[in-house]
Amino acid sequence: MKETILILNGQYAPGYKGGGPIQSCMNMVENLSEYFDFRVFCADRDYKENKPYIDVKIDTWNRVGTALVYYASPQKQSFKAIDEILNKTDYDILYLNGFFSPIFTIKPLVIRWLGKLNKTKIVLTPRGDFTGGCKNKKIKKYGYIYLSKILKFYDNLIWHATSEIEREDILKKFPNAKIFVIPNLPAKYIPKIYTNKKEKGSLRLVFISRIFPKKNLKYALEILKKVKNGNVIFDIYGPMEDKRYWSECLKVIEQLPGRITVTYCGEVEHSQIPYIFEQYHAFFFPTLGENYGHVIVEAMMNNCLCILSKGVTPWDEYIHNTNLGAELNQRESFVQIIEELINMDSDQVKKLILNMQNYVKQNTDSEAEKRKYIELFKCVK
Repeated sequence: MKETILILNGQYAPGYKGGGPIQSCMNMVENLSEYFDFRVFCADRDYKENKPYIDVKIDTWNRVGTALVYYASPQKQSFKAIDEILNKTDYDILYLNGFFSPIFTIKPLVIRWLGKLNKTKIVLTPRGDFTGGCKNKKIKKYGYIYLSKILKFYDNLIWHATSEIEREDILKKFPNAKIFVIPNLPAKYIPKIYTNKKEKGSLRLVFISRIFPKKNLKYALEILKKVKNGNVIFDIYGPMEDKRYWSECLKVIEQLPGRITVTYCGEVEHSQIPYIFEQYHAFFFPTLGENYGHVIVEAMMNNCLCILSKGVTPWDEYIHNTNLGAELNQRESFVQIIEELINMDSDQVKKLILNMQNYVKQNTDSEAEKRKYIELFKCVK
């Protein structure tokens, strides 16, 4: 008989504005449903939305793919309601997403701390909460970490890190943590024929992510400002999460020369992302930190070269293979990368694409990772 895993995450399909954690959970469910039954408890609306989804039943269980999903209204996100859901739902293991999630991580752990949680087999994944981040929130976050350690909220559970970077970040704050390091499960990779044309002297760049300091869009724009030659199209897709930060980006955009065209194209549903990546030569993503970076993998899988920041994501080997990345303090290296891509023709870009395709094929072996997940869940006591 299969064990049942109850996943708690802020959003789930059809949501997409919450970024990578949604895709991480969905991929885990679809890849491991042969071995486990999954239930998901999440909010009834997308990230920072005021209205619930229109195509789901609220405050009850829905069949979504291979999982049963409970879309909780705000009334069902109180301590009392979550206590009731956790203790009345049939499950064996609780899988919590996000260290700082007040509703879907902290409340369940407080309920456990109060001795009101009947089942205590828990796996917690920070989902990048310790990777990168915003300086203006550090005091509040460190205050909570200090309090949680005193109260022992995070004792007697297993941590799931999705990279060695995240493992190191966890150990800095919780030195005695029991950690499994297993990459996120990717979507199935189906190689595509590269058909995008590339002329010397021009380049089509794209940015797909939340408009938020951690994703470092302003830095990307500042790099483009230093590019001396060539015509560049830089299209930006993603939720406008931080309008003050976007206003800073706009100031940089106003300073760009006319040969560099920047357009904000709005939000995009996850199902459209593959088609968008196929239209561009490269994804410019100098992020401050990613514990995994589903959007990076999606770009690679859809024949869009990635220009990445080095040392803050699990994809340094890709940077080493392609030379399409640098440490964030090496601004001139990014400028040089952009200028070299501008000067390439279709044949030169195609060679980079073929190299990237081989890399993706070798590094998205989900069968090997599935076995590690099975081991993780079997070790929870």
